[in-house]
Amino acid sequence: MSPRLARALLASLLALACLPAAPGWRAPLGRDHPLTGAILEVPGGERLSFPVLVERLATARWVLLGEKHDNPDHHRLQARVIDALAARGQRRAAVFEMLDLDRAGALRAQRAERPPDVDALARAVDWEHSGWPEWSLYRPVFAAALRADWRIEPANLPRALLERMRTEGPGALDPELAVRMRPLGGAARMALAAEIALAHCGMAPPGAIDAMIAAQRARDASFARALEEGAGADGAVLIAGAGHVRRDRGVPAYLERPDRTLVVGFHEVATGADDAAALAAAHAGAFDYLWLTPRVDDLDPCERFREQLERMRAPREAASLSARERPAAARAATRPAPRGRAPSAR
Repeated sequence: MSPRLARALLASLLALACLPAAPGWRAPLGRDHPLTGAILEVPGGERLSFPVLVERLATARWVLLGEKHDNPDHHRLQARVIDALAARGQRRAAVFEMLDLDRAGALRAQRAERPPDVDALARAVDWEHSGWPEWSLYRPVFAAALRADWRIEPANLPRALLERMRTEGPGALDPELAVRMRPLGGAARMALAAEIALAHCGMAPPGAIDAMIAAQRARDASFARALEEGAGADGAVLIAGAGHVRRDRGVPAYLERPDRTLVVGFHEVATGADDAAALAAAHAGAFDYLWLTPRVDDLDPCERFREQLERMRAPREAASLSARERPAAARAATRPAPRGRAPSAR
């Protein structure tokens, strides 16, 4: 074993030993819910321990960890998974939805100059102006990837390319990605359309939904390519929104070997939804495991983002929304509030 690998393994083992068996939750609501902290196998609802989950994830080439972007507990648990896989000696890449492909050069330069400095990484990719939630939420998972000495790979399509897709469609993509973006089955496409419509509180015109489906599929195909091309010796871990990692219509649909994939969906508990078997069954075909956490708030996202969403009623006004504004409204509009909204497509 090389000295560098030995140091990385030691650092990961020490970090793993410092993690509590039960996390000190950051999200405020539902901490005392009977399912909070539970890891459920889908579709049966059997509970797993964290070591058993890690043992299973270690057998997969592609490990997909689907989050709700503004929940700090999801990122802390993602970090815990990375620490645990690294502690087993696995050499993977950490692939991030939050990093656009046009940041690859800046990312490589930062890793070469200041490899263990997680905050320097944030500055290198200009996180502050990226449109993603504040850096403090994502810092733990990036820090875990650095502790593991894994490659950190960007996966998302640059916003300029997404803007071109609005007018050119898939023709704006490079040929390989366009081919990879094979058609979804009718049922999967209809389900994705319904999810996007719900995410926008019924205010997006049909033409806008079609464009969003194309953008969603292009991004999922890009994430799949980043996993395959950027993988380490033992594969890769994807950090992305829960809607992107779904087996039925997300990234696995665009992988060459989806059978070598395991998917964990981090899911906020909801008041009154305490039947583990029913909850797992409701996510059959989407995830392999559900990890239940407290929720951030009970705000109605349709009210919170009403002004943004109302601008989408007319196609001309919808065009004025930036590529980041639209997903911001969409991901907020899918918080699992008591009325039970679907997981965010982003």
